[in-house]
Amino acid sequence: MPFCPRCKKAFDEGVKECPEHHVMLVPELPFQTIPSDDTTWVEIASIGTEDEARLLQGFLEAEGVSAQIENVKFSMEPINFGTMGDIRVYVRAEDEERTLLLLRHREELYQKVSDDDETVVTDEGPASVDETVVTENDNDR
Repeated sequence: MPFCPRCKKAFDEGVKECPEHHVMLVPELPFQTIPSDDTTWVEIASIGTEDEARLLQGFLEAEGVSAQIENVKFSMEPINFGTMGDIRVYVRAEDEERTLLLLRHREELYQKVSDDDETVVTDEGPASVDETVVTENDNDR
């Protein structure tokens, strides 16, 4: 059953757009949505660190998906109370389904990689390192 990401109303199968808000329906209600003038942004991940959020944003943008980061972390003093909240990553509602497929595929590839110090992993999967290649830094030694 499809849903409007703005009003959260459910529609019959076959309906593609919310008649009230004129936005594409999504198969599931997202974590959170933020409407803007030209699109609706959908939360696709809630992450603990800004570095992880930026890595995810870079991966998505390399795949042609625009991504936004919202940092809702709140630090309390003294420091030993830690932080509350997360860093949210959003994509356009029309990119949500493709994004979730990309993330699922990426996770499947990472699960297949053995956890050792020798394996280099890129967004395309495991990579090999050619130890015989000479770089400029090697010539300086």
